[in-house]
This record gives sequence, structure tokens and C-alpha cells, in this order.
Amino acid sequence: MHIDHKVVLEMQRAVFAKYGKNDWVKVSQLIYDKYKVRKSPEACRCLYKRHKDTEIDITDLPDPEQEQNMVKLLSKGVEIDQLMKVMKFSRIEVLGHIEELRQKGYAIIQVGKSYKINKQAETTFEEHKHYHDVDKVIRFGVVSDTHSSSVFFQKTYLEIAYDDFKTRGVETVYHIGDVTDGHYTNRPASIYEQYAIGYDQQLEDVVKNYPRRVGIKTDFITGNHDATHMMNGGANIGKGIDGKRDDMNYLGHEFAKIWLTDKVDMDLIHPRDGSAYALSYHLQRRINNMSGGNKPKILITGHYHKFFMMFYRNVIAISMPSFQSQSSFMRGKGLDSDVGYLILELKVNQNGDVIECHPFYRPFFVMQSEFNK
Repeated sequence: MHIDHKVVLEMQRAVFAKYGKNDWVKVSQLIYDKYKVRKSPEACRCLYKRHKDTEIDITDLPDPEQEQNMVKLLSKGVEIDQLMKVMKFSRIEVLGHIEELRQKGYAIIQVGKSYKINKQAETTFEEHKHYHDVDKVIRFGVVSDTHSSSVFFQKTYLEIAYDDFKTRGVETVYHIGDVTDGHYTNRPASIYEQYAIGYDQQLEDVVKNYPRRVGIKTDFITGNHDATHMMNGGANIGKGIDGKRDDMNYLGHEFAKIWLTDKVDMDLIHPRDGSAYALSYHLQRRINNMSGGNKPKILITGHYHKFFMMFYRNVIAISMPSFQSQSSFMRGKGLDSDVGYLILELKVNQNGDVIECHPFYRPFFVMQSEFNK
């Protein structure tokens, strides 16, 4: 029997009604129990993401005003019974609406009997297996710090990068954080340098306008600017993007370890500290603080908007440029911003050694003024 999205939606609803959340392992097991067909949890999740909006779903909130009211209640922390009374929903409807908000990126946690939006942006330490054939060249693209929604966002150059990825046969692009510009409340003037303001507008901007190319997926972590959406309203924009773009996969906040083979690992990091005079300083200090057995084969950082690459203590270390020209904040701090992208081609052996590393770096020099307030 062919398992289509309608079967997955049916099983998803059954699991959600029983447990109050989506559990794709249980969905997969229900499908096997009923139809004797194996469908992996990840395959179920992908089918659900692609088709959940094509069916009437109990989790859809009727209107934006009700959503805002529910977010306000959850921001303070509230029990299910109180939500049912105030919102005039049944228990299953309340749980469904909570899950819908989670899918939109709100970090809703349960503390005792209460549900609450968590506004703490905590670093995650997830590992992901993106295995490649060791007998073939490993090729991927790398971008960082796009700061979508900033008037200094270099969108034309990002489109050029993705065209180049397509031409060169790149199938995976890693984004090293600060997908969006976010909003620091201690920088109130920054909204005058944004063409999209707040979580909803910035999420919509990425969903509609971030480059999309057939055959290319973008795996990304979030950075300090993305985290302001959590601090301001408890919304994880990484999860929000992942839920609305099938070609963009959220790997975690500020960190992800990618296993390119079972012995070759690559750390993606979006730090929080400030710039240093010497380009090598942050990379060198980070590697020096790693014990021998914990060093990755490859380390790529975002955040600094500076391109630099070195081989140090057997680690291929790279600091990524950005796709944001110098902002007023950076200009006031005396900070420059490199703009460009990277394609890495690696050859590895069965022992987990990177025996060849071929970087292709393309910088851009003339900045564009594409967005005006």
C-alpha cells in the first residue's frame, strides 16, 4: 500500500489527540500497526510539513486576534483550564492551538500544570549525520550572516551565490547563523534600517524571498540576531522557517555538529563575542580551548563578518563573511563587513583524514542599495 499525506495526517491527529503533541516515532509505528508498511519518522514529518495546509486542521486558530490573545496568556504562564475558560475552546482545541503555535516557532514549555512561552535563547548541541561516500569528492556551499530584513542585506549577491551553487553541482548549503536581522531592544533606532520589522514580517520575508533552487537544500543554525525573536516574544524563527520551507532545515541555535562521514566531523558555530584586531584570534583561541579528542576536523564560524581560513592543530578553521554591508551600528564601532560566499571541496579517506581541501571563495566589493525605508 502507498502511504500518502492523508494517511500521515490521520495518524498525526490520532497521536496528537492522545498525547497533546506531535511524536513522529509514534506516527510511524501507528502506520505500521495499521497498514504493515514501514514509513520512517522523518518521512512522516516531511509529508506532514508539505501537506498540512491542504487539509482542515483542528490546530488552526480562527483569527490573528485570538492568536495574539493566546500568545499574551502563554507569555505569563497559564493552565489549560484557564485557557479553555478565557478562549472558550475545548481541551483538545487548546492543545491543538498550542501545537500550532509551536510549529510557528513559539517555544512553549510545560511547567507543572502550566504552559508558558520560554524566552531564553539557549545554545543547542545537536549532532546530524550527513554522510557522504568517502570515495567521492564532498562538495557543499557555505554562507552566513545574511541579515534578511536589514536594508544593508545584499540579496542580489546571495542570489548570485545560489546560482553559482546550482551551476557547480552543490546540493547542500550550510548557513552559519543570523539568517534574519532580528531586533535588539537596546538599539531602538535599528528599526529605521529594516524593511521588515518583528517576527511575523521577518519570517514571511525569509519564507518568500530567501533563494530557492531545485535540488539545493539549505541547512542552517541561528545566531544572536535571530535569538532576539526569542528574547522579545519567545518565538524561535529557526523552527518557524523550517516549518514553512521544505528546502530549509533548522539544525539548532548557535551550534551544530555535522558528520560528513562516520569519522569526519564539522562544527558550525555562531559565537556571541565581539570582533578582534587579529582575524585569527577567535579561531585560534577556540581551538586552543579544545582537548585533543574533542577537536573537529573542520570548524566554521559566523558572526564576525570576516573571511579568514587557516589550518591549526589539525583543524581546518574558517571564519565566514556575510551578506550584509556595513551597517550604521558597525560603522559606529569601526567595524568592516566582508561580503561573499564559500564552496568547499574535500577528499577524505577511510581513516577520517581530510587529505585534500579545495576552497573556492568569491568576495563582492561594490555594495548594493536594494532596500530603502
